[in-house]
Order: sequence, then C-alpha cells, then structure tokens
Amino acid sequence: MELKDIELLQFIHKTAQMGISGLQTVEGRIHSRNMLQAVKGQISEYQSIAKDATNLLQKKGEQPVNPSKFALLSSELMSAVKTITDPSASKIAEMVIQGNNMGITKGIKHLHDYAGNDCQVRALAERLVQTEQNNVEQMKPFL
Repeated sequence: MELKDIELLQFIHKTAQMGISGLQTVEGRIHSRNMLQAVKGQISEYQSIAKDATNLLQKKGEQPVNPSKFALLSSELMSAVKTITDPSASKIAEMVIQGNNMGITKGIKHLHDYAGNDCQVRALAERLVQTEQNNVEQMKPFL
C-alpha cells in the first residue's frame, strides 16, 4: 500500500505546484484588490498543501517530483495568450475556475482509486479537493 500512498502524494504535490504556477502567472495581471487578495490566499494554501505533501513523502523516504517544465511552460503560455486578448477580471476568474475544476475532477478520481489506508494521505487529498472547491467559489463573484 506504500506505493499507493506515494502515488497519491506525488499527485497532490504536482497539482499544488501547478496551482501555484498558474496563479502566479495571472497574479500580475489582476487589477481588482479583492481578487488579488483571493489569489494570494489561494497561492498560500497551495504552498501549504505542497509542503505537507513533501513532508509526508520524505517520511516515506521519497522526494517530491515537480511538474514537468513542459507542463508549466504550456500552462504559462496558455494563460498569457488568453489574458492578452482579454485581461479582464472575469476572464482571469474563468481561467482559475477551469483549472480548479480540472483539479477537482482528477482529485476525486484519485481519491476513488486510492487503495491505501494512510489517513494522513487521504486527508491531504481531501483537503486539496476542498481547497479547489473553495477556490471556485471565491472566483465566482468575479465572473
């Protein structure tokens, strides 16, 4: 079951890192103080989740694997292209919601597939999904 724990923790870590990267990409384009505050809070929560995943991986003798440079670069490029044509708060909120919805779907799928019995690992995966659901709710007023 240890392998299942590591697999889920790596997913959590990568997802949190992608969230941080995606939000940091649009952060400089946000003109609404309220939206900027929400995004900074989301980045902070993702950082906390990534740190917790790293700690649990290290306890199991593993190191976290970051998302590929290609995945990060293509995400940044996509964000840049979408916000060049429409830099509005509504467009940024839509992009953040889309990213979180992908994370929610993948996170729930990973939780359903998880055959391990480490309650800390499961709780962290559930926290990630809940964080992404909260992020969607935070962005809705900006649509």
